[in-house]
Order: sequence, then structure tokens, then C-alpha cells
Amino acid sequence: MNTKTNQHYWVDMVMLLLAFALAVSSFVLWVILPQGFFAARLVWIQIHKWVGLALGVAATVHVSLHWRWLIRITRLHWKRLFQRQVEKG
Repeated sequence: MNTKTNQHYWVDMVMLLLAFALAVSSFVLWVILPQGFFAARLVWIQIHKWVGLALGVAATVHVSLHWRWLIRITRLHWKRLFQRQVEKG
């Protein structure tokens, strides 16, 4: 794999693991510790917050790695939409 592909792979894997950790912490807070076990709940709330923040950072890195692709695809979609409007009107 080239360097760019390797970067994309690892960012995606980190995002997958963080999303899984966020899902687990959500499940624990929602189902296992909905009201009681105050000290344990506070720990899980902190885990949930920090993992959510890390996932947000990873998503920002992911978007920045794909920024040129996103711009090209967005322009292509707008161009096609504009062409359809011109053909109709």
C-alpha cells in the first residue's frame, strides 16, 4: 500500500474502534447504569465524552484527507443539477 492509502486505512480503523467504544459506553450508560451506581456512572460518562471528542477529531482528520475529493464530487453534483434545470427550463 502507498502512504496515502495507509493513512486512510488507519484513520478509518481508528474511527471504527472509536465508534465501537462510543456504542459500548452508550449501551452501558443507557441500559446497565441508567440511574444508579453514581461513581461508576460518572466514570462511564467521562469515557463517553472523551471517546466522543476523539471520534470528532478523527472525523475531522478523515474529512481533511478527503477534502479535494469532496470538492470535486460536490462540483460534479452541482453541475449535473444545474444542467438538469437548464434542460427542463
